[in-house]
Amino acid sequence: MRYALLCLLLGCTATTGTGAALGDPCSQSLACDSDGVCDFTASGGPVCIDKTGDNDGDGIVNAIDRCPNAPGGVSDTYDEDNDGIGDPCDKCPIAPPPSVPDLDHDDVDSPCDPDPDTPGDKILFFDGFGSATLNAMWKATGSAAWMPEGGELVVDANQPDEQYLELIVEPVPSFAIEASYRIDELESSATTHKVGARGFDSSPAGVANFECGVITSDVGTGDVVALETNLNGTSAQAQIPAFSTAALYEDAAYATNASVGCTVIGDNTPVGTTQDQISPASLGTAALAVRAVTARFQWVLVVGRPTTGTGGGTM
Repeated sequence: MRYALLCLLLGCTATTGTGAALGDPCSQSLACDSDGVCDFTASGGPVCIDKTGDNDGDGIVNAIDRCPNAPGGVSDTYDEDNDGIGDPCDKCPIAPPPSVPDLDHDDVDSPCDPDPDTPGDKILFFDGFGSATLNAMWKATGSAAWMPEGGELVVDANQPDEQYLELIVEPVPSFAIEASYRIDELESSATTHKVGARGFDSSPAGVANFECGVITSDVGTGDVVALETNLNGTSAQAQIPAFSTAALYEDAAYATNASVGCTVIGDNTPVGTTQDQISPASLGTAALAVRAVTARFQWVLVVGRPTTGTGGGTM
């Protein structure tokens, strides 16, 4: 199995100047003049369009519509990676476009594509938590409250048992989930703490599942990166602290061809990685998992690839 770790990249900001005219090319470094706004989603490349217009007729003027060629809703104004492309129409909403964005031509740009050499992947779900209310696709299975707050999803899981926030996506045999988060606090009365991501087959006869994340125990071996599947469980000692309140973490798991890989990084430094076997089956439910921590999730990305196909783009 070929596993590519997803990483968070910073966006650019446009510079000011005389500005490009309507219909002229524009870029992150070449802004449009006062009449225009740069359309980074144009098929022929970024171009200046009338900022007072509404190219896709969705009621959102071009000046604030980050998906000006695709009718949508208020979520079109959300732009997690600050690259000028709205999250719903971004081929990789967690990172600005790289110089070679899509080697396998499946409409998922690197680094969001977990297998950039094999076509067919598509973004099944993305949430940057820009709304004041939680996306209706999410369902909490425990008593902890999951609340959007200032562009983050905040959960205060002071219970000693594990808490989950789940969503159902298109079932696929190749399934990747990644989440970015910070730790605010560890519940002092608990001896075990956990943050992770899950994928499982929620069909009536489905048994395939995995949980990838970090665990720390007062009575165990300290911080570890742990992977549990329906077939086995593995762990690796954390190379750096896995529950630092000063770090930005990413938890990424990719299941394909009866194998699943689990990787966690903190501030672009490896925390740990491990790999194990999983029953070959379609995974159609993604979830966030926490235990006895207060955490802030910046975004969640789910990418999948059907058995056959040529890809799709964002959904």
